[in-house]
Amino acid sequence: MGWMKRGLKGGMKRGLTAWRRLDANQLSGLGTALGVALAQAFVAALFGVDAGLTAVAGAVCTSLTDLPNPVARALPRMLPAALLSTLATLLVALCREHTGLMLPLVALITFVSLMCMAWGQRAGPLSFAAILALVFTLAWREPFSVGQAFEHAAWALLGALLYTLWGWLLARLLRNRYAELALAAALAMGAQRLRSRAARVEGSVTPEQATMRASIADDVQLAEAIQHARDLIFSLPREPRALRQTEQLLALIELRDMLLASRLDIDLLGHDAAGQAWREALAATLRELAERLGVLAEHLRVRAPAPVADAPQLRAALHERLTGVPVDAQDKRRHLVNALEVRLGHMLDEVGRMLAVQQGAPTPLAAAWTPEQLRDFMSPQGWPLAAFRNHLTLRSPVLRHALRSTMALTVAYGLGTLLPWASHPQWLLLSVAVVLRGNLAQTLARRNDRVRGTLLGCLIVMALAWVPQHWLLGIVFVAAVGTSHAYVNKRYFVSATAATLMALVQPLMLLKGTHPAVFERFGDTFLGALLAWAFCFVLPSWERRSLKDLMPLARKVLAQHAANVLRWAPGHAEQLAARLSRQQAYAVLGALAEAGQRTRVEPEHVRLKDAEIEALLTHGYRLMALLGAVHQQLSRRADRLDATRAQAALPVTLRATSQALQAGQDLPTGTPDEDDTHDPQAGAWPEHIGQQDLTPWMLRRLRLIRREARLFNRAAVLLG
Repeated sequence: MGWMKRGLKGGMKRGLTAWRRLDANQLSGLGTALGVALAQAFVAALFGVDAGLTAVAGAVCTSLTDLPNPVARALPRMLPAALLSTLATLLVALCREHTGLMLPLVALITFVSLMCMAWGQRAGPLSFAAILALVFTLAWREPFSVGQAFEHAAWALLGALLYTLWGWLLARLLRNRYAELALAAALAMGAQRLRSRAARVEGSVTPEQATMRASIADDVQLAEAIQHARDLIFSLPREPRALRQTEQLLALIELRDMLLASRLDIDLLGHDAAGQAWREALAATLRELAERLGVLAEHLRVRAPAPVADAPQLRAALHERLTGVPVDAQDKRRHLVNALEVRLGHMLDEVGRMLAVQQGAPTPLAAAWTPEQLRDFMSPQGWPLAAFRNHLTLRSPVLRHALRSTMALTVAYGLGTLLPWASHPQWLLLSVAVVLRGNLAQTLARRNDRVRGTLLGCLIVMALAWVPQHWLLGIVFVAAVGTSHAYVNKRYFVSATAATLMALVQPLMLLKGTHPAVFERFGDTFLGALLAWAFCFVLPSWERRSLKDLMPLARKVLAQHAANVLRWAPGHAEQLAARLSRQQAYAVLGALAEAGQRTRVEPEHVRLKDAEIEALLTHGYRLMALLGAVHQQLSRRADRLDATRAQAALPVTLRATSQALQAGQDLPTGTPDEDDTHDPQAGAWPEHIGQQDLTPWMLRRLRLIRREARLFNRAAVLLG
């Protein structure tokens, strides 16, 4: 009996460890697989195998929207998918045997589904639910009478509603774990960002990696991780665990802002022996911070030992490294190094606060925020019809993609009915639907992953065809559903492989003894990928157009953020406004960076020039870094500023910055607020060591803010 208890205890421990090692997407995929299996088993047990197989289709379509969401968003996101997919199922079942009716129906379902993207990226799963229902209904083994069509749709609706209930219960059950995993992912991404910044500081990167575009790619990933954590953590009840997570997330957001400001002035250290030694000292401390964040992330994920809060020791080690660099006492860079040490010290404070909170320290900042204030920082929700107003024009990339996809899927279905293997036209339609994206870069990536994933999936199914146990197919199908769900936005190659298993195993489940149509499947996928690539050039949405649409928003958001930051002694409401505008500014700059990255695969005659997009991003992020540095100085070191001089300089800088950002054209020289754009001394620094009055540093940053605003405007005009 003793060995049985030890074995049981060991098995439970290993199972718990494996559970904790699942990330949020994998956990969601596992929940999806269980929900689909339960929906099928429940309906099949009560109403028969055919009803259960139909219910699976409704459950799978609904499961697309079952992502790690706050509980309050679970039903509003799953119910529309359940209803839309059921409606599509009914219409296709009624029209399936009439090609003349199916062609316009395919066009209608595609257009309505893709126009849902007017609600933004959160509508991506919803926009695919009806298309997937169309594919599942076309795959059914026998024709429908009118009564059978309604019955089929009813079973699909039952499966969809059962899964909706399951998804809501799962969201409630896992909400704390989802929040914990989201915070861990954000911390891990923060650690990665610290490491990449350390490599840039010491110069151990390639010229391509040192570009602003490559640097911003890291910032964009960190911003996405932080936003996902905001959505999940800020929606929790204000219990001690949620307050601790909120405090840590707020500290990480401040750390991200300080890390951006740490870019400033590094180049002024030079590349001689002393300059390189200082760089390596700063980089070493950044890596130590990254190590602490990484250990904290692992602690949250798998309950690994928590890191010790040792900010004082790290600060002492940093000071020893920096002051140990042999340099002439008259070298003015010593003042710059001292200032950089103080900035890095603030980052040490934030990491120390995260570690201390994990060990039970108070959470005063989190407790000061109300749920209403936190809600302003969460991503949008709901499906307002007003969102369509701005997309009823051919300038809209959403409308262009909807029209492009409508033509592509209609052609794919028509072509599929004419091919020698016409028994599977839905496969060709599905391949086009999943490969054709809103831009060329994403379409090319999806095309390659789809073809490779389909090939691997076909090989796996060929091996499964030799397995005599029919019940194993159901397990494979459910596992494929969960895997496809878990990796669709993470590693599409894995998702495409799982989707192939779903498509080929479903007919084997419906018709026992049949052989998998692997060659037809691969042929449809390859042809569908080619069709999707070809239709990318129909009503194309080139990045130059999207950049022009983003530019007015970028000017507006940056100007608003400057107005919120350049205030003396802001109150709590003004500080919240600055945080919100900072979040919006990072989002719009990230969108500009993504557009600049995607344009690289576009035809040369419409491609954005590397130098121009690099200049725009460089000055935009330098402006944000300078505003962040001023914000930190006003909030942390206001007691060391001359209030009279600072209050006089802030409105002057705000006026000049707003004028530059909202100009829409290059400003002429000689204006009253001319800001030394071409002044070779614009990068000079004041003394810092032993200085109580830091106003000269603030005035320098204000001058550079005006300079970067003008340069951002100039780069925007050149791109316009």
